[in-house]
Amino acid sequence: MKFITSKRLAAYVAAMIIMAGITLEAIAAEDLQPIGPKLTPRLKQMLSEEMLSVKQAVKMILDGLIVGDHPLVATQAQQIHDSFILARGLTEQDKKDLMKAATPEFLKLDGEFHLTAKKLADSALRKDYELQRFYYSRLVDSCQNCHSQYATDKFPAFSGAQPEGHSH
Repeated sequence: MKFITSKRLAAYVAAMIIMAGITLEAIAAEDLQPIGPKLTPRLKQMLSEEMLSVKQAVKMILDGLIVGDHPLVATQAQQIHDSFILARGLTEQDKKDLMKAATPEFLKLDGEFHLTAKKLADSALRKDYELQRFYYSRLVDSCQNCHSQYATDKFPAFSGAQPEGHSH
């Protein structure tokens, strides 16, 4: 029976740690690539429409929060929740294409975003100002988190790159 020396074992463990690190780094880099270029034109259009709708609703929610308009906040937050791309009328092919393009982490972030919108709508229905402000900030955090990971092609400031035409 052959024994492994402690030096040889340490070298083996170090090599495995380095290999695991390289593998995880490659996986992480793949997961953080922009999703837009991976989408079919139809899905890209649907996602773009959803993002425009969300952007308008987020602005309206802020207006509602400022003046205490609970029904406005509830309606707009519910619309964000209901715009969830996976809940829309996707064909079977659209679903397959989306699952091929989107990482599980992207889908998780998107689901959490829409769940937060639902919680914001519910807190507005209960006229709970504090929870509305909390969930609104979580909603905006979700936007920034997703864009910084999966939309750096659209929002280059999140990637550390300078937007085109920007100079010091």
